[in-house]
Amino acid sequence: MTSSKALPANFDGVQIIGIDCAAQPGDFGLALGLVRGRTVEIVDVRKGEGSDNCFDPLVKRVRHWIYGDNADRPKATLLALDAPLGWPIQLKRALRTHSAGAPLGRPSVAGGKDPNPGNHLFRRHTDRFIAEKFRGAPLDIGADRIARVARSALELLGRLGDDSKGRRLAVPLLWDPRDLAGLGAIEVYPRLTLLHAQPRGEDELHYKSAEDAEENRRKIVEEVLPAQLTFNGDHLRLKRPKVGAPDYDHDRIDAVLCVLEGLHFLLAKSVGPEHPNAAAWLAEETGTPTAASVDDIKTSEGWIWFPREDVRQEATDDKSPRRRRSGTQ
Repeated sequence: MTSSKALPANFDGVQIIGIDCAAQPGDFGLALGLVRGRTVEIVDVRKGEGSDNCFDPLVKRVRHWIYGDNADRPKATLLALDAPLGWPIQLKRALRTHSAGAPLGRPSVAGGKDPNPGNHLFRRHTDRFIAEKFRGAPLDIGADRIARVARSALELLGRLGDDSKGRRLAVPLLWDPRDLAGLGAIEVYPRLTLLHAQPRGEDELHYKSAEDAEENRRKIVEEVLPAQLTFNGDHLRLKRPKVGAPDYDHDRIDAVLCVLEGLHFLLAKSVGPEHPNAAAWLAEETGTPTAASVDDIKTSEGWIWFPREDVRQEATDDKSPRRRRSGTQ
């Protein structure tokens, strides 16, 4: 932890805004939650607004949630964004001196823990850490279209710091819940939050493109989320569902899951780069071509916060999402 302040008994009244980011503002998912004790009441969920890179309506909506009628003084608000907020350190190092036609990064070598140099160029430390703990890794910001999503997320985050006098004040990324003062942001990963929220031992609920995605969305909204949060209204149901078969929007589901991870963060129940398991993993990187300090990660790459109960102490050959828990807290 970076702060000497005591963790509050609760964060009553703090807002958590979950933001499922997308390349275009109209495809964002937004959820507003209000902390009450050790849980959150979801008071509004909606799709983003705007099109063709016009961010004004989206910014206006989120700013209204943050500031209300006071344009300069935000309510205590945590932004939890589902998008990378930084680029891999190794990629930055490689591009700094690269010339067209020259090799990029270190050469490929056979064997070793991670013989694919592309993983170090295109994945951040947090992405590789998660890939070792769970089946599947977050999309590679250095290689996938997720970079466009990241650009849009940073566009929104930058404009949310502007005040009514036109001053640009950066929204700080938080590394300790005790440092939330006014407005702060973290990066989250809804998939891991959902894995934590659903009953232990169950198969992962794929809810976007799987054959049973529609049924899984129904189960998430009607069974899994109500066990974790309270809802003020029916915000997740699509406006025009199929006749006799209500369906739910996965972008809004992701936004609510972002709120839930924001609550985990406030309660100090999320894994950051200084968590013992993460710190031990990062220590193994020392002396390698991709070595980076925790400060480097905080200032350059960013970090995905996810529920700490899901960190395993020992790697196993089984990388299934529900593999044995170590009980590490």
